[in-house]
Amino acid sequence: MPICWPWKTIAPMRLHRASMKNISVPSSRPLEPRKAAALTKIVSATREWPSQPMLVGAFARDVWFWHAHGIETERATEDIDISMEFPDWRGFNRFSKILHEIGFSQPVPNHPEKLLDAQSGQKIDILPFGALAVDGHAIIWPTDQSRWSILGFEETYRHAALLKLPLSSSPGIRIATLPAMVLLKMVAFYERLQDRKRKDGADIAFILAHYLEAGNKDRLMRAPEANIMDQVEGDLQRAAALLIGKDMGRLAGLDARAEIVAHLKQEIGSASRCPLARELVRRLSDGNFGRARQVLGDLLTGIQTGSLP
Repeated sequence: MPICWPWKTIAPMRLHRASMKNISVPSSRPLEPRKAAALTKIVSATREWPSQPMLVGAFARDVWFWHAHGIETERATEDIDISMEFPDWRGFNRFSKILHEIGFSQPVPNHPEKLLDAQSGQKIDILPFGALAVDGHAIIWPTDQSRWSILGFEETYRHAALLKLPLSSSPGIRIATLPAMVLLKMVAFYERLQDRKRKDGADIAFILAHYLEAGNKDRLMRAPEANIMDQVEGDLQRAAALLIGKDMGRLAGLDARAEIVAHLKQEIGSASRCPLARELVRRLSDGNFGRARQVLGDLLTGIQTGSLP
């Protein structure tokens, strides 16, 4: 029997299903069986929910680069990060209860976001967002009062692609796009700088370095992006930064856009407060600090010139 949910905030988001980009992975680079099995269980269990689960984080990165395009990533990931919108903590607890009923357990006390599928052994992290946020920008976990930023998650969900799961009759599972992942990574990078700068800095650098290879290079030869190569004097690395910046600008909401723009202006103008530029020096620009700032400047230009959603 269909479940009725008093969940008004989700309804507008469901309008985007028809326009979502579909992606699939070839049989030569399939999803790991345990990951596919755990995701299929979650998708099946939430089929009647007004909000659907969405892949984010390192596994989503691996799907786009390795599974979809054959680009090897720098590190493998064991956990799967799933984000989902909830109206309140009761909704989150209801979701957790359903997952427990289909074989998931909570292996770490006082960490309801961490789940384990007993059948496949797959670890899942749940990242809630939505009306349960205290100020629209962050959630406060009831268990330990820790604060997690959710800035950018709503637009990431709204612009997600759809990944077809093997051996599943469901339409698939939402997956954050690469521009949305850079947006979320940048928010996390500055939110928890000491804890996240190496990991998130590495991921941002990797996406910038390989964005064109992930199905985007041909876009530089047709409208509306045909003028990008002229803007960057034929430099493909700068073109990638400008293009992904435009894509970020097209999806980012006003608050996320303003925050990222402020950080990037500081990155390219400050004498000392430029942590992301320093990470790119190590990972993207062969030790050239000026080059790292130039790439971030192109990213900023793209965000500012990309049309608002």
